[in-house]
Amino acid sequence: MKKLLFTIFLLALAASCLIGSTAINPLNASPVERDILLGLRLPRVLFSAVIGAMLGLSGSIYQLTLKNPLADSFTTGAASSSALGAVLAIALGLPLPLVPVIALTTGLVGLLSVYRLSKTNGIINPVTMILAGVVINVVASAVISFAKYFFEDSLSSIVFWLMGGFFVVDWGKLLFCALVLLVTYILFIGKALQLNLLAFDEHSAQSLGINVDRLRTVSFIVATALVAVAVSNTGIIGFVGLIVPHISRSLFGSDMRQNLFFSTLLGALLLVLADAAARSIIPGGAELPVGIITALLGGLFFLYLLRTRRERFWHG
Repeated sequence: MKKLLFTIFLLALAASCLIGSTAINPLNASPVERDILLGLRLPRVLFSAVIGAMLGLSGSIYQLTLKNPLADSFTTGAASSSALGAVLAIALGLPLPLVPVIALTTGLVGLLSVYRLSKTNGIINPVTMILAGVVINVVASAVISFAKYFFEDSLSSIVFWLMGGFFVVDWGKLLFCALVLLVTYILFIGKALQLNLLAFDEHSAQSLGINVDRLRTVSFIVATALVAVAVSNTGIIGFVGLIVPHISRSLFGSDMRQNLFFSTLLGALLLVLADAAARSIIPGGAELPVGIITALLGGLFFLYLLRTRRERFWHG
């Protein structure tokens, strides 16, 4: 199954490089088409795969450590909080290298606020967490709206962050994000056994020698760092981290050694396909922001989860 999924992923990468506003035949490509393929399509497709992998991996960590099947970078407020930092940095004209740093800081503040609001007597309430995430999203959206109104010169850039997409891609960004993903993935794989134990209640995990608070805090920070780096480069692309961990657990089980790998791979596959659709769905060369497609898919999946598992959400 792993080989089959990886083969499908490679085929999706290849197909995504060839389709778009202009279809390219690799066996009979003109010099201009080869330049488009190698200079524009290839880095963009690889970049979408890396960003999707980052969001899928972070979603898997959020759902495990928060013990909430609806947790991801969007529903927990991490994505909107990170976007808020990026928008303010852009509006204030701060240097571009500071944008991910500001996004990480505001993303951590937003996520930790949600975590504290949803924890009662040491127990995380899933419903309260979603409500707290909604509050954070509303507050972040209000501040972002003010920035759009007040900083008119940066309006177009701010709108880019809100829609989410791969409009500006270069090899430098791709390599940086790939390095962040690789380091983070290796870190989580090294802690896969501890993360498996974290699936038990906190007292059981502590009795087995796990420092639950430290592991959860480190996982929060690293997962939010992934989200912040992704958001600072692409804007808000929601719900990828909500969908793929569920698919991964349904197909391959809950063992984190498997779940981390397949959530990463499925996240990359989902965003590659979504980006290909975004580049092809509107005729005439117009391009749809990929965040719109993932939001539509995520909203439908959210409704499915609420319909099929609502009793567990309300009663724990």
